[in-house]
Amino acid sequence: SGVLVVDSHVKDVQHSTGGIVGEIAARDGDRVKRGALLVRLDPTMPAANLAVVTKALDQLSAREARLEAERQGANAIAFPQGLLARRGDPAIAEIIAGEEQVFDTRRAARSGQKSQLQERILQLQKEIGGDTAQAEAKSQEIALVEEELGSIRALWKKRLISIDRLTAMERESARLDGERGQLTAALAQAQGKIAEINLQIIQIDLELSTDVNKDLREIDSKVGELTERKIAAEDQLGRIDIRAPQDGVVQQSIAHTIGGVITPGQTIMQIVPDSDSLTVEAKIAPSDIDQLWVGQAAALRFSAFNQRTTPQINGTVERTSPDTTTDQRTGISYYTVRIATTSAEVARLGEVKLVPGMPVESFIKTADRTVISYLVKPLQDQISRAFRE
Repeated sequence: SGVLVVDSHVKDVQHSTGGIVGEIAARDGDRVKRGALLVRLDPTMPAANLAVVTKALDQLSAREARLEAERQGANAIAFPQGLLARRGDPAIAEIIAGEEQVFDTRRAARSGQKSQLQERILQLQKEIGGDTAQAEAKSQEIALVEEELGSIRALWKKRLISIDRLTAMERESARLDGERGQLTAALAQAQGKIAEINLQIIQIDLELSTDVNKDLREIDSKVGELTERKIAAEDQLGRIDIRAPQDGVVQQSIAHTIGGVITPGQTIMQIVPDSDSLTVEAKIAPSDIDQLWVGQAAALRFSAFNQRTTPQINGTVERTSPDTTTDQRTGISYYTVRIATTSAEVARLGEVKLVPGMPVESFIKTADRTVISYLVKPLQDQISRAFRE
């Protein structure tokens, strides 16, 4: 006796991440081909995850282009071709328009700051011009006073004028020197303010460069993370179609309801292969194993079918087990023998459907014996054992 088996194993159909059942294309008993759709998971969540990640990457790409334009001092943003090619998409158009607005606003703000500082420099330069003119006038006035003071001193030495006249002139000279000193200090202060303002103008660009570089580093880090998430989301969306790993028959399916949940790694169904060559696995008593060898001819009868219309087919012993196996239920030991057949022999059965597990009666041809030898064989065995004892 034996059963019909296939050479390859039953395949468990699983899904690594699971999901919600959106479509059931195969049920128990259905015969499927390798690659045929079995179950389609609901794409809503995977598609939403992919859309969120893709939008975030598009936003970062546009922002990166804007920051690069700011760092280089460009007059316009050079967006990536991948974004420009999709500018017809309202979402992409909105992202691009948003970054262009930010670019223009920030550039206008910096330009306004610089213009205010430049205006302050112009005011200080005018003040410097006025103070310089006043200082020159004071110098000329001081020169005249000094000349007059020299004459007055000479007259005072001759006692031609009073000391009050000399003192008044010296006081005037000192006052003029003080005013000229104040103008000189004002000039120095104004020039110092101009230097500070120029530093502020430079600092605007330095702060921009620092902020831009910091933002670009953050974007680079986020892009790497989001790219990995996008790959995972695309992979998950690409695997919503669960397909047959091999030709065979569906069995033990758990996908019965649209909207049902499949957990990660759960066995959804099994595919019993039918594309492999059919093989009969027979059990042989240990006392008969010495009469069997590989290549030995055998006849196979399928007891599940009508014996009057179903012929026997031929097979060949393909393999015998190296040792016995004990049935745990009955305690009987046996050797396992595999008998292979060909597609041509199977075709002789007609339209019958062969299913793994089907019972098969196996008749293995041993050496030819006469009727007398067959009848006396048990007696010969008994005598042989008696003489050995």
